[in-house]
Amino acid sequence: MTGPLDRIEACRRALEATCRESGAFISGDGRIGEEVAAELLGLAPGTLANRRSEGAAPPHYRLGGGGHRVTYNLSDLAAWIEATRCE
Repeated sequence: MTGPLDRIEACRRALEATCRESGAFISGDGRIGEEVAAELLGLAPGTLANRRSEGAAPPHYRLGGGGHRVTYNLSDLAAWIEATRCE
C-alpha cells in the first residue's frame, strides 16, 4: 500500500518530469516560476495569484527587491496537490 509520503514523492517526480519535458526552468533547489506552477495546477496565473492572496494556494517564495517574483517548490506543490486528495 502506498502511504501519503510515497504519493507526495511520486507526484513531485511527475511534476518535475513534466517541467523537464516542457523545458521549464527548475532552480537548483527545485523551485519553478509562477506561470509554470499555474500550468501544472491547471490554473491561470492570475487565478493562482488570487488564491495566493486569499491564503488558498501552495506555499511560495517571494524573490527580488520588491517581492515581484514568486516561485514555488515542486515538493510544496506535490504536498498541496496530495492534501486535496479525496479517498
